[in-house]
Order: sequence, then structure tokens, then C-alpha cells
Amino acid sequence: MGEALHRRSFLAACCLSITTALAPRCARAETNARWPDERQAGPFLIHADFSLEEYAGMVRELGALQDDLARYLQTGPAREYVHLYLFRKKSTYNNYLKQYFPTAPSRRALFIKGRGPGMVFAYKNKELDVDLRHEATHALLHSSLPMVPLWLDEGLAEYFEAPPQSRAHDNPHLKSIRWSLRFNSPPSIDTLESFRDLSEMGRTEYRNAWAWVHFMLHGPSAGRDELLRYLADIEAHAVPGSLSRRLHQRIPRLEKQFTAHFASWRK
Repeated sequence: MGEALHRRSFLAACCLSITTALAPRCARAETNARWPDERQAGPFLIHADFSLEEYAGMVRELGALQDDLARYLQTGPAREYVHLYLFRKKSTYNNYLKQYFPTAPSRRALFIKGRGPGMVFAYKNKELDVDLRHEATHALLHSSLPMVPLWLDEGLAEYFEAPPQSRAHDNPHLKSIRWSLRFNSPPSIDTLESFRDLSEMGRTEYRNAWAWVHFMLHGPSAGRDELLRYLADIEAHAVPGSLSRRLHQRIPRLEKQFTAHFASWRK
């Protein structure tokens, strides 16, 4: 699983979340059609053109993802259902997206949010569970919050894309960030905050976004407290300001504590 996650991150935006101004009516109408296998898992309505029997564990994990986010981030429940469309063949997946979302980029999985419910599209591959946890995290965040800064959105998706037992201690980003910190300064959270487009984020930026999320969730308690306050301000439609500035104000010698966190973090 570790190597698979690393390969996924190396592709940078292989699983991309995008927002469209308006999803085509015909695509929304598909939510009323019958698919060979349809199931509900928490806020997710899953539509698959193949049997999901072999993915029963994955479906259960998706159903628990909202509870995981609520426990870690204290975010509210999804305000609407999220539709997951799963395809057995890559070619069918590509043809479907070309028909209903002709301007969508060519990616292995997509989260699309128009004026209606959020939608996740993916096809069967050996990393389908990773793809779905990543995109489902985007979907849940955007269903409960009015906005999420790009870097934080991706950092949280990178964190929650791992299975629950691997999130804190067995993500391949952990080895990479530790190695980087042996020779380089801590990654700049200010630089991450400046990103406005996914094209600005590559493998290193995804890792750095994940690392700051890990630090806030598992480092000094003030880091998690400030993250929760920040997300609560967003949920309340208050102006949250800069998360990096808030962290600097709460945590003395922030970068040194960031480095110390990963130097001492153990399985």
C-alpha cells in the first residue's frame, strides 16, 4: 500500500478535484437511472457498472469517512448526498466523461461539484480505494464547508486517502519529508498558501501539504487547536485570515517545532 500511495502522489494530480460552474443536465439525470450495483455508504450514493461484492471493505471505509473527518476536524455532516460513479473499464469511464463533461481533464479519478450534489468518478484499478478516499475527502469537505484553501484541501485529502490504520504512521510521505528535512529547511507554509491552481502543485507540494496537515494533527496541541478554529471560522462564513499567520502566532519557532516533530515521530 505504501508504494502504491507514493506512485499516486508522484503523478501529482492523477486524482484531481475540480469545480464546474454547472454540471450538464443529462449527467445529473443519471442519478435517477439504475446501475448494475447501487449502494449507500453514509452520505455516499454509489453507482457501479460492476459488482461491488469484492469491494465490501472499501464501501464500509467510505461510509465511516465522514465520522473520521468529524473526529479529527470537527467538521459538520455533509449537507447533501455525494454520488460516486464507478466503472469497470477505463475506456467506459473516459467515454462517459467525454459525453457529460467534455472539458474535464483526463485523470484517473475526479471530484466534480456544480450547483447540485457533488460527484466522484473513478474506474477499477489497483489503487481504487486510495483514489476514492482521496476524492471522497474533497467531496465531504466541500459539502460541509463553503470553501477550502487549495493546499489545505489537497493536504487533507492526502492524509485521509490512506486507510485509517496507516494515516499517522505509514504514509510514504513520512519517509520523504524526514529525508528532506535532513538536508533542507522546512517547507514553507506561506508558499503553499500562495497556490491558486493545481498546476502549481507537483509531487513535492503534495507531500509538503500533507506534512503540514500531519504536523497540525499530531504535533503540538496548539497546531490542531488552530486548525480546528480556522475550519470553524470557515464553516461560520467568517473571514479566516491566513492559517500560516495564525500558526506563527500560536506556536513559537514554528519551523523548528515542525522539524522536531518529524525527527521524533515514531511508529
